[in-house]
Amino acid sequence: MQSPEKPTRLGTISFILAIIIAVLWCIYFILFAAMTEGGLTFGTDSETAGYAIVLGGGTVMVVLTVLLTLAGIILGIMALRKQDPKRGLAIAGLVLNFLCFAPYCLFFLLIMLGGLSAMDFSKFIPSFAP
Repeated sequence: MQSPEKPTRLGTISFILAIIIAVLWCIYFILFAAMTEGGLTFGTDSETAGYAIVLGGGTVMVVLTVLLTLAGIILGIMALRKQDPKRGLAIAGLVLNFLCFAPYCLFFLLIMLGGLSAMDFSKFIPSFAP
C-alpha cells in the first residue's frame, strides 16, 4: 500500500501571490484616486503628488506584478508536477497569475507589432546581405 503524499505548500503560495498582486493593485488605485483628486497631498502640491504616484508608483507596481506573477506561475507549475494533493489551489493560482500576467504580454505584443509595422524591410534586409 502506498503512503499518501505529503502536501506541499507550493500551490498555496502560488494562490497567495496572485491574491497579493490583486490587493496591491487595489491599494495603488485607491492611492491614485486619493492623490489625484487633491484629497491627500502630504505637504506637496497635488500636481507633484499625482506625478509621483503615477510615474513612480506605476513603475514599482509593474515590476512587482511581473516578479510576483512569474514566481506564482513557477510555483504553481512545480506543485502540479509534484502531484500535489491540493491541486485545486495550484490550478487556481496558475489561472489567477496568468490573468495578472496577460495584460503585460498583450502590451509587449502590441509594442512589437507596432515596431514591426513601422519598419521598412526593403532597407533593413539588404543591410545583412554580404
